[in-house]
This record gives sequence, C-alpha cells and structure tokens, in this order.
Amino acid sequence: MQRRDVVKVLSTGLAVSALDALAPDHLWAAARTVHDRLRRTPQDRLMVLSDHQNAMVTALAELIIPETDTPGATAAQVNRFVDVMLAEWFEDDEREEFLRGLVALDARGVNTFGAPFLALGEAQQIVLLRGMDAEVTALRDARLPTGDHFFSRMKWLTLYGYYTSEVGATEELQQVIVPGRYDPCAPVRRGGSGVWE
Repeated sequence: MQRRDVVKVLSTGLAVSALDALAPDHLWAAARTVHDRLRRTPQDRLMVLSDHQNAMVTALAELIIPETDTPGATAAQVNRFVDVMLAEWFEDDEREEFLRGLVALDARGVNTFGAPFLALGEAQQIVLLRGMDAEVTALRDARLPTGDHFFSRMKWLTLYGYYTSEVGATEELQQVIVPGRYDPCAPVRRGGSGVWE
C-alpha cells in the first residue's frame, strides 16, 4: 500500500465525525500535531482512558496491526494517540460512545467466552474482532454509515495513528525524509508488507 492509498483509506468511509470535513493534507497535519504532543507528554500520563481502557485499546490496536517483520501498533504508541484523539478531537458524546464500545466489548467477551476481553486468549479475541468486522462489512454492504460502529472507529484510529507515526512512516511505509526535496530519480525501495510495489 502506498502513502496515497493510506490517505484515501483514512479520508473515506471510516472517518470519525469530528474529522470528517478535513482534507487529507489537514488530516496529516492534525496527526502531526497529536504525535508532537505525545513526544512532549510523559508516557504514563493518560488524558481520557483509564488503565484498563488503555490496556484494551493497546491490545485491540496490536491485533489490528500486529508486530511482524515491522513494528506493530504498540511500538507506534497507537494507544496514546487514541487517548489524545479522544481528549482533543472527539465531541463529548462521541468520546462517551467510544468508551461504551470498550464496555460492550468486555460484555461481548463475557457473553461469548465467559471472560472479559483482556482475560481471553488471542484466538478468542480475534474471534470477537472478526465478528465486529463482519458487522461493519454488513453495514457497508447495505450502504449504511459505519462511522458510529465501535470497531470501525477503533480500526480507523489505529490506522490513522500508526501510519502517521514515525514508526509507521519510516518502518512500514519506508518514507525517506532525506534528501528532503523532490528527487524524481530516487531509488524506490520495497518496504515491510508490500509497500512501494
């Protein structure tokens, strides 16, 4: 996937309502602002998420973008990105809806497997996520909005936080900042997961 494709994914279909009206270049600028804030904020300081919620978001993000031959969502601190987005970009009702989604995910784990999400094994967690992903797909196939579905929002935030992070840009997308100018003769490198094909 090329950066332009990631921007298309981020700016269509999965958008979070507070960011819906932003053009792709503004989405990247907003993410840069959030990542800059993260660099200046102590890692143990959470703005919205409780420790339990943070552990859930961390696990969810890592299941969505796991570590392979490139770093996963945990290395990109997607959980902290989500926390800042919830605090500074989400409206109060959107934030509460997201947090209710975490509670509902725990309840889904208890109803399906007899334990909350974090107490489940990875295989069981993946079953729950696949079920939610199927719900989002069904909404999309029915041409209904998917942005309010918890998993759609979580997946969007994970992709947005990861691919705009330094780890995602340099390790996964193989973005080369040097020479820092347009160079049409620069060699094209193949990245981690089929990037720059």
